[in-house]
Amino acid sequence: MDLVGVGAGENEGYLRRLKAIECPDATFPATEPSLVMHRASGSVVFDVRGTAYIDLCAGFGALALGHNPSAHRQVLVNRLYEAESELAPLITHGMGDVYSSSAKVNLISYLIDLMPPDLTMAALALTGSQAVEIAVKTAMLATGRSRFVVFSGSYHGLDLGILPLTERADFKAPFRGFLREDKVVPLSFRCSEAELECALSSSDIAGVIVEPVQGRTGCRPAGLTWLQMLRRQCDKHSSMLIYDEVFTGLGRTGQLTFAEHVPCDLLCLGKAFGGGFPISACVGTAAAMTAWPASKGEAIHTGTFFGHPLSCDIALATLKEMRESDLIDRARDLGLEALSWLKAALGEDPLVQDIRGEGLMLAIEFKKDGNGARLMDILRAQGVIALASGSRGESLSITPALNIPRPLLISGLEAVKASVNLLR
Repeated sequence: MDLVGVGAGENEGYLRRLKAIECPDATFPATEPSLVMHRASGSVVFDVRGTAYIDLCAGFGALALGHNPSAHRQVLVNRLYEAESELAPLITHGMGDVYSSSAKVNLISYLIDLMPPDLTMAALALTGSQAVEIAVKTAMLATGRSRFVVFSGSYHGLDLGILPLTERADFKAPFRGFLREDKVVPLSFRCSEAELECALSSSDIAGVIVEPVQGRTGCRPAGLTWLQMLRRQCDKHSSMLIYDEVFTGLGRTGQLTFAEHVPCDLLCLGKAFGGGFPISACVGTAAAMTAWPASKGEAIHTGTFFGHPLSCDIALATLKEMRESDLIDRARDLGLEALSWLKAALGEDPLVQDIRGEGLMLAIEFKKDGNGARLMDILRAQGVIALASGSRGESLSITPALNIPRPLLISGLEAVKASVNLLR
């Protein structure tokens, strides 16, 4: 049913229709006001009524270049232009694990060129969860072991195979009877070296998986010293160190990857990698990745859309734009400015527990549970999109596009400051 003619200009009309036809768990029907995204450019989103919003979320950090960037438009224009030439159009869907596409080869080559020198091989997938699953399988193949150390506050996706690695009990509770949680050793985030060594000394740990900055819990950094300890212990006990940088990787925290500072065996990338298109990657050392057998015509881990040529072209354009426009350095510098601005504006506010950030991955933690979620709703009414975070909704996360215009970011932060007063 097309909603044109039956209140198509109202967000509520779309949400009523969606409620009737979609799985009830799939979309949270935010109200007061409702928001159904319709058009967007850069860091400005328009709903179906034409109301404009400053986007401080950027698709959970996936829109590294903002909405509909020129780099992506050029890829699509080139494809259309070639389609009108004497040549056949560029391939859009291929047979990734049987016959590769030139787009996939070009993307992986460029990605590896960006990586630290010890990360030399990659496998593509669609989602961050799938990249983590590839990393988990790789670690099992490389070590001959099957258990993993994870940390409190962890979020590594919700696909059934890797759901045990995610801490949140509410995500796992309905599926407890199927999950192999005996394969997971949980430790506290930033645990002591003695605690980690005790866990690894059991000799059956395939890998330690960690987010260098936890995203869903509200931008909680691990710190380089702690990551160095993880590296040291993984080396000592011959376990794989896996970085889940689906959120933090490729510029979000003002650096390409934490593996530049503390090496890892396997690195999971997503979100910003495709600039809004569905593509992810697991990048690893040759020692780790060559644990996979050579394909004999039937890959033991694949997917119909892995290495999707159009997504590969968009991802390549995204990476090139990041490099050519120095967006990683910009994210570091603008993030420092934004963090200082927030601390000056709200650091002494009695409602605020903490303000922290790495690059353009920022969070305001409130003393009262739920205040981050309340502020998210208040900001929506003020024309700003940001995201609640923390297991109790106690934080507000700010993760704008890496190229958000500085004046627009400051306008958004000013709205955040003004909206905090409405929490009182």
